[in-house]
Amino acid sequence: MAYWGNHLMGNAEQNFPLDSLPKLYDELATANGEHTDVSLTHESEWCISAFSSGLIVWENVAREGEPKHMDGVSKEKTVALWKLLGSSG
Repeated sequence: MAYWGNHLMGNAEQNFPLDSLPKLYDELATANGEHTDVSLTHESEWCISAFSSGLIVWENVAREGEPKHMDGVSKEKTVALWKLLGSSG
C-alpha cells in the first residue's frame, strides 16, 4: 500500500521508511503560524495530522464527514498511529 508523509514546509514524500516517522514529528519544533502541522496520508485518503500542541486530526480527505480530534497526544502515540496507518492494507 502507498502512503506519503506531508512535511512541515508542504513537501510530500511517498513511502519513506516508517522508522523515519519520529523525524517527521520532530519537524513540529519549528512550526509557526503559516506552517502548522505534519501528517501521514494513506492511499485510501485517510490522514492523521499532528500539531505541536499535541492535537491530532484523523480524517478522510476525499470524503465528506467531520474529522475526529484528539488533544494531548504524545509523540510516541502519534508515531504509533502513523505506523498503523502506513502499514494498513
